[in-house]
Amino acid sequence: MIRHVVIWRLKEDAKPAGQIKDIDLIRHIVAALRDVIPGLLRLDIGINQVAIPDAADLLLYSEFESWQSLRDYEDHPLHSNLRALIGPLRAERRVVDYETS
Repeated sequence: MIRHVVIWRLKEDAKPAGQIKDIDLIRHIVAALRDVIPGLLRLDIGINQVAIPDAADLLLYSEFESWQSLRDYEDHPLHSNLRALIGPLRAERRVVDYETS
């Protein structure tokens, strides 16, 4: 199994009044991706609930059957839409891809 984890810290103007801008659309795209990627086993979006200085704001956790499934996900047009939506909001992005037995 391949795990793909992405963590973002967002710009302050992307969180007016403590709410993440476009979060409903982000959730919608994530939900749509669950139904169209062969080999995608799990895909979750998490919003940080704890206000501490070194916390990130948003996390994407996913599991794939294979590295090819992860590549298919990365190349999918809905994933491109998600990147285009989150990209301008982010101040920082971290990614970890790893294989488990």
